[in-house]
Amino acid sequence: MVRKGVLDKYATLCGSLLVATLLTLTLGGCGTTLLGGGTPEISSVIWKHRDQYVQIESQDRGVKPTPPNNHPANIPADQLTNILGALEVHFEGQEKPVPVFTFKELEILTPAISQGLAQATPREDVTFAILGIHRGLVSFTHDRSILTGRLFVQDGKLNLIIGRLHEEYDEEKDRRVDPWLPGSRAKSRPLPVLSKPWQVVSIPGLETKQVAGANRQDWLVMTPDPQLWKAAIARKTEAGEAAKAALQEASQVRQESAQMSAEQERLRAEMEALKQELHTIRQTPAAVPVVSPPHQAEPTDSIKNRLRQLQDLRNEKLISEDEYQAKRQEILDSL
Repeated sequence: MVRKGVLDKYATLCGSLLVATLLTLTLGGCGTTLLGGGTPEISSVIWKHRDQYVQIESQDRGVKPTPPNNHPANIPADQLTNILGALEVHFEGQEKPVPVFTFKELEILTPAISQGLAQATPREDVTFAILGIHRGLVSFTHDRSILTGRLFVQDGKLNLIIGRLHEEYDEEKDRRVDPWLPGSRAKSRPLPVLSKPWQVVSIPGLETKQVAGANRQDWLVMTPDPQLWKAAIARKTEAGEAAKAALQEASQVRQESAQMSAEQERLRAEMEALKQELHTIRQTPAAVPVVSPPHQAEPTDSIKNRLRQLQDLRNEKLISEDEYQAKRQEILDSL
C-alpha cells in the first residue's frame, strides 16, 4: 500500500509538471495574442527586400482594449497612392513642408499594402518599413532615410501610425538591437537625438487621433473617399506648378536685370571714352592752321553721330557751352 501511494504521488507530480510545461510553451508562443506583449505574430510577408518589408501581423495593444479592424478591406493601389501621396509634414526649422512618401516609395508600397489589407483578418494590421531618398531632411551627408508605419481600417477609415519618419539610415547598426518597428497604438515613438520635431499638414479628409486627451501627430486617420483625395492631389499639383512658374518668372527677371546691367555698363564705358577724348582735346595746344590738300568728305552718318554725342556731353554739363560751340564748328568745318 505504501508503495502504491508513492507511485500515485509520483504520477500526479509528473502530470502537473507536464501540464505546466505545456502551458509555458503555449504562452511563450502566443504571448502577443493572449497577453498583448512580446514580438508580434507575423502571418504573411507580402514584400521583403533585406530589412524592408510589407507584412501582415497581429494587432498591437493600445491604451484601451483594441477593437477589431474592418478587415479584410478593399482599397485599390491607385486609391492608396492618392491618399498617401497627399500627406505632407512640416519639420521644425524647414521653410516648406515635405511629402511623407516619395513617388518611388509609393510605387513599391501601395500594391503590397492593398494586397495586405485585402488578406488581413479583423485582428491583424499591415505594417511596413522602407528605405527612401529624402534629400536634406536628415543631414548634410546622408540622403537615405527610414520610414515605417502600421496601417489598418477601423470605422470605415484608413489609419496610419507612423513609427520612424525620415530618420537617418545607418547601415552599420544591428537590426536585432535597432529594429525597424512600425508605429504603436500604445504611444508615439520618441524622437532620436538628431531628428527634428514635425507636424502633419492639415488637409480635408485627414485628422489626427486623440488618445488619452493627447493629440497624436503620428496617428493619422483618413476618410477613404476617392474624389476627396483626387482633389487633394490636384491642389498639390497646382501648387507645385504655381511654384514652378514663380521660379521661372524670377529667373527671367534676373536674366533681364543682368542684361540691363550689361547695357548700362556699355553706356558708361562709351561715356568714359568720350570724356577721355574731350580731356585730350583740352590738353592739346591749338594747331596752326595749314592748308591741307582736299580730302574726301566724312560720311554724313558719322558726322551726325559725333554731333549727337557732343550734344549729350553738353546736356549732361560735362562740357561748357563755349567748348560745345567750338567743337561743333570744328565738326561742321570738316564737311
